[in-house]
Amino acid sequence: MLYPDILDIKFSSMLSKLRDFESMGTQSSTKIAFLRNITIEPVIPFIRYKCMTNGIKTDAYICDFDNIMQDILDAKSGLYAHNPKIIFIFIKLDHIASKLYLQFPKLNSSEISDQIEDVLNYYKVILDALRSRTNALIILNTFEVNPFPSGGISDSQKLEGETNTIRTLNSKLLTLINKYIGISIIDFDLICSRIGFVNFQNNMQWHMSKMPFTNLAMKHIAAEAAKFIIASEGNTKKCIIVDCDNTLWGGVVGEDGDNGILLDQTHPGSYFLQFQKDLLNLKFQGILLAICSKNNEADILSVFTNNKNMILKKKDFSCMRINWNLKVENIKQIAKKLNIGLQHIIFVDDSDFEVEMVRELIPEVSCVLVPKNLSQLKYIFDGKGYFDKLQDSNEDGSRTEMYIAENLRSKELASFTSINDYYKNLKIVAKARKLDDSDIIRVAQLTQKTNQFNLTTIRYSEQEIYTLMQSNASQVITLKADDKFGAYGLIGVAIIRFKENCCEIDTFLMSCRAIGRGLEEILFNECIKQGKVKGVNVVHGLFLKTGKNMQVKSFYEDHGFSIKKRDNTQKLYYCDINKINISLPAHIKEI
Repeated sequence: MLYPDILDIKFSSMLSKLRDFESMGTQSSTKIAFLRNITIEPVIPFIRYKCMTNGIKTDAYICDFDNIMQDILDAKSGLYAHNPKIIFIFIKLDHIASKLYLQFPKLNSSEISDQIEDVLNYYKVILDALRSRTNALIILNTFEVNPFPSGGISDSQKLEGETNTIRTLNSKLLTLINKYIGISIIDFDLICSRIGFVNFQNNMQWHMSKMPFTNLAMKHIAAEAAKFIIASEGNTKKCIIVDCDNTLWGGVVGEDGDNGILLDQTHPGSYFLQFQKDLLNLKFQGILLAICSKNNEADILSVFTNNKNMILKKKDFSCMRINWNLKVENIKQIAKKLNIGLQHIIFVDDSDFEVEMVRELIPEVSCVLVPKNLSQLKYIFDGKGYFDKLQDSNEDGSRTEMYIAENLRSKELASFTSINDYYKNLKIVAKARKLDDSDIIRVAQLTQKTNQFNLTTIRYSEQEIYTLMQSNASQVITLKADDKFGAYGLIGVAIIRFKENCCEIDTFLMSCRAIGRGLEEILFNECIKQGKVKGVNVVHGLFLKTGKNMQVKSFYEDHGFSIKKRDNTQKLYYCDINKINISLPAHIKEI
């Protein structure tokens, strides 16, 4: 279902759609909490609406007005009883450093520094207390710069003027949160720059109800806040599939030729040049690029070879489908080739007809129509949160190269009549080991994004992974591999918990690019090894049915487990640790 954009919908209509959504289905809700020293209630329905448009239900807790410390320091407070996955803390600086706003011209350098330190110490108390009691993702707001400082034009000339003081405070706040795991910020200054300061603050609402934001600002803040929730649930995009003619360049290559297309530094070819640069930057951030074009393949490939203005090269695309088949079918083939879900794809095309057909026949795919006003092409992804992730991992930038290596493996497979001979020829080397600090972000990403080979699809934040890694009652095991074509990267994660004479496999997942080579047996074997080291006799495993992970529904049965308990959505398995069937592949060398 297509929902109106959050910026377009009226409040009453939004509430109606929220009620309808809440009454549908029985899916679990993501628990969120709000701590604040401002009135935040009107913003929360917008956050929940934005999540709803991504299929996510939310269950919100709101602390009493300006009751932040009481809720955080009381272990029996409603905050901890709610057990939120994400905690938003909205603070207006007036309440915790009033002199910076009300008496700034009076302050000397030492007093300004003291005020900044007081604010940072206030946050340190909050963060230390929260981290001692919860693994939730914590989101703070930065402080907006007043565009009309009391010092006028001279203020911006001073290192310790009002403007630079707020910027310094924001910078020091960022430095502080980077000492923790699982804490992020919503940048209010960025929102102000988008909509203008006069459209951000509502002085009348602030004085009447302690709500400092305009209705427009509330929608933008909600959209930013929702991005964190959506990213934590793995609902972001992994691949952009683009058309070629009048999308990657202007004109039709079959008619205009390699160098007759519009793609240069002059208008309007410069719009397409800029768009290609933006796509390349997304590729550097780990977003896969693919082509789906109704065209002669030789004509398209000739552009990549002969047009010197092409920013994007053939090697930047993980997959190409250039033919005269239905684009709907080509998109499905690309998704299958890259082994990603259709919900993780964006399709960009200049044809209303093609876009509407894809929207109708594969609604999971997000479709973007090239705007008639080409100056807007640069902004087609802006603000949508399509590619947002909570943190960048070490492997994000090399994802395309990994898929290209996978294409080389697939081509080589065609020359073998025996799959076993093919696997042996790959010379796969695997390494299973306990998690170390350098891979926490990647492990959290895999729990948040992996759907197909994932026995439970439990999503974890970085802080939760860190806590599990540090605990004696649990272990996080990672699997890395490579072969003659290159590195697979970190492709497998298992989380095991120890209870008395039993170990429970809480999470067991494999990246989609590693499925089908027997690598899961290496990871599973390491889980059992660790259980034996702990001296347990029984292993429990849980399978939570999601609709996307049916390929692993018999994983535990295939390894000799018996069902202990079951219902419509889950199965709990058990097995004597010495009777588990593991068949280690002969073609994999384990380090």
